[in-house]
Amino acid sequence: MNSSVLFAGYDIGTTSSKVSILNAEGHIISNAKVNHPQEFSIDGFPEQDAQNWWEDFKKLTSIVGKEISLSRTEAIGLSSMCPCVLPVSDEGIPLRKSLMYGIDQRASKEVELLNESFSREKNRSIYTDYSSQSILPKLLWLRENQPAIFKSTSRILTANGYIGSKLTQSFVMDYFSASAGNLIDLNSLELFEEPFDRFDLSTSLFPEIRWALEPIGSLTRSASLETGLKEGITIFTGTGDACADAITNACIEPGSVSVSLGGTSIFIQSLEKPVWSPDLFVETGATPGSFTIGGATSCGGLLTDWIVERLFGLKASEKEVLLRDFDVKKYRPSNLILLPFFGGARTPFNDPGAKGIFFGLSMEADRENILSALFESIAIDIGMISDEIKRTALEPGQICVSGGGTRSEVLLGLIATALDRELLVCPQEYDSASGAGLIALWRFRNRASRKS
Repeated sequence: MNSSVLFAGYDIGTTSSKVSILNAEGHIISNAKVNHPQEFSIDGFPEQDAQNWWEDFKKLTSIVGKEISLSRTEAIGLSSMCPCVLPVSDEGIPLRKSLMYGIDQRASKEVELLNESFSREKNRSIYTDYSSQSILPKLLWLRENQPAIFKSTSRILTANGYIGSKLTQSFVMDYFSASAGNLIDLNSLELFEEPFDRFDLSTSLFPEIRWALEPIGSLTRSASLETGLKEGITIFTGTGDACADAITNACIEPGSVSVSLGGTSIFIQSLEKPVWSPDLFVETGATPGSFTIGGATSCGGLLTDWIVERLFGLKASEKEVLLRDFDVKKYRPSNLILLPFFGGARTPFNDPGAKGIFFGLSMEADRENILSALFESIAIDIGMISDEIKRTALEPGQICVSGGGTRSEVLLGLIATALDRELLVCPQEYDSASGAGLIALWRFRNRASRKS
């Protein structure tokens, strides 16, 4: 392989977007991050404007383009929070803001309807119950509450699928995101069509489903002119951020675990075959024959930001200083109890009505008490997911942790205690964006090895 070629990985996240530029050896030579605001509907549910995702993509490309020659970029892999639900027209134009992944709990009635309609035996091929993470309940919500938009919808895209369509004018959805949204029959690895028939939904709403390492197409001339990237480079389907993190964390062998500490905390474990676990997520991996089981919290970094900004009244720059200074020497077990369900509960129990609470506050409480309680609650929340997995799957093996939360030694120590395991910590510059870049790199390495 030409050692001068580069590979780019982009990730669209809940509160920020990132890019990592990798060389042929897989080393990061440039990266960048841009923030975007959390948005909410009139009735308080999280959603995002897809145009902001595209603007993020162009900003990130411009930033790294000042450090490297974009003409050296040979291929791009994509990652994003998942599974978002973005209705688009025939031309790929968004018809409304995207409904978010599992933190968006607006379709709770539709979730109940689907779970009541399908007995556990009948929907065993998806190996889990419907939840706020599922795509079909949100489609039913859209049809009921915004019928004009639903009628105009040509297809549903995820966030990485939308960026892929902007780059190639082709429409795909990746297997991991689709299975995370309970769309895939994990026995046949085809679309699970029974609920579509029962609820009079067309399967044509979904584009072709491809694996992470499969290409979507080539970068179009118009996208080249808009981004500055080289026309004709290969764009790979990519995957959801949790799966991209799992690639970064080498979560490949059955039993190996990837913990992602971002806006929410995600725990996924590799499986040899799917297992029945109604309260968790049972999904494919990035490649054919790979499977995962896991769960996610409703808060993590999102709750940290809320506490620091709303309770402490600090700006972003002050937040970084506060969290950096709050080290293991300052940590003391808190006499406060924090229930972290500020956005409802996701796994191992899905409860949109769950609320957060501080218990035990007194005039003596200070920032360190509150931060201690916060990190303890995040660790316990992750521990509950692990405990549920142990009931239905393998004992966890190697556990590798990545994401912004790894900057806190206090949080890492508490997670290790909650899991009763030693943690391997991924270097902070390696994340879901670098995982997306590795997708492109591995594919080209395989092609190069076949040619040689």
